[in-house]
Amino acid sequence: MSISRETQNKLQSVIEKMTKEFITAEETRVTDFNIKVNGENGELVISDDDSKVLARVHIIEWEGVHDEAVFEKELRTILVKMQEGCAFDNLNIAKPYSFVLTDDDDVAIVDLLLVDDDTLILSEDLLEGFDEEMNQFLKHLLED
Repeated sequence: MSISRETQNKLQSVIEKMTKEFITAEETRVTDFNIKVNGENGELVISDDDSKVLARVHIIEWEGVHDEAVFEKELRTILVKMQEGCAFDNLNIAKPYSFVLTDDDDVAIVDLLLVDDDTLILSEDLLEGFDEEMNQFLKHLLED
């Protein structure tokens, strides 16, 4: 299930608006932006480490959706696109910090994006089949 371009823009706009508060603020101790999606009513809430709500938006397309993989895929795509566009470069937040998809009890489900100068998290899709390719490479190398 993919969300519409309009919904993607809406989500990106909410995240941009939320992060703008961290451009002019003194350096904060935020280490995670917790993102919780309520599949019953389609509400997305972004909060900080202290559970202070930073942003809230209603996503009509997610009403009745209970598949966390859908939320993960769409949110990760938007966050990576924003990071590639340098949207998080000027935030006055000590690195590393991350965007985390959480459940109703604020327990982390998956890291969506880690923002750090020196660390890169590779997605499972990128590493899929890596073992087989490496084994074939080594076999070929040792045969020569």
